[in-house]
Amino acid sequence: MPISDELYLSVIAEPASGMVRSHDSAGLPFLVAPPPQTHQELCAGIDRAADAARLAVAGDPLRATEYERAASEAQAFKDAGYPTESVPRTVAAWAISGRTAQQAADSILGEAAAYTEALYRLRETRLNAKEQVRLAMQEGNQEQAEQIADQAIAAINAAIGGVGNSAGANV
Repeated sequence: MPISDELYLSVIAEPASGMVRSHDSAGLPFLVAPPPQTHQELCAGIDRAADAARLAVAGDPLRATEYERAASEAQAFKDAGYPTESVPRTVAAWAISGRTAQQAADSILGEAAAYTEALYRLRETRLNAKEQVRLAMQEGNQEQAEQIADQAIAAINAAIGGVGNSAGANV
């Protein structure tokens, strides 16, 4: 159905922020406020933010496994007193740019502690927010539920600042 240039610009090419397109009974487009998000949609948004944050910190799951192995070997190396005759391969690989094996192990362990703490914060924030969203929706407070979800997503993003791959460390 042909539409005017004015309608095309205002509804399709440059719609008002926060609005979604619908169509009237004749098929002409118009803008409406989007329907409120459901409890499940708000919680799914929180989960997506946490998933993206974990990915930003650890990279792919195999890299997370690599980091866990490096941390385990670095801890065993430290517990053994940093023996120079048996430096684990994961530690030796990080003993670059003038780092000693002990410095490399300590660096790996420091990064692992930050990574673990970030994961705890992500989990706590994610689960707490989802419960708060559920309660707000149960009370019929849509706006509060949306604010909780928005604040949780911001907190999730802040929790990973400077940790793992999000900091460029790549230990």
